[in-house]
Amino acid sequence: MSGAPPVRPTPAPEVRRAQVTTWVALVVVAGGSAGAFLLDQDANPVAQGLLAVVAALEIMLAVVWWRSRRRRDRP
Repeated sequence: MSGAPPVRPTPAPEVRRAQVTTWVALVVVAGGSAGAFLLDQDANPVAQGLLAVVAALEIMLAVVWWRSRRRRDRP
């Protein structure tokens, strides 16, 4: 048994582009809707907070994914 870590194949550029585009769309939609909802004076404060939390969680997940992809791609 060798001590070498398993080698993961590098995804094709179009797969990588689709993954990045998906994360960007998720973050933009969640952040935009949370921002618009926070600016609405008549909106329910509970819903405002919920959308803000969802947007923050998606941004954190996107950053963790992006950092892990960068670490895996380094030689």
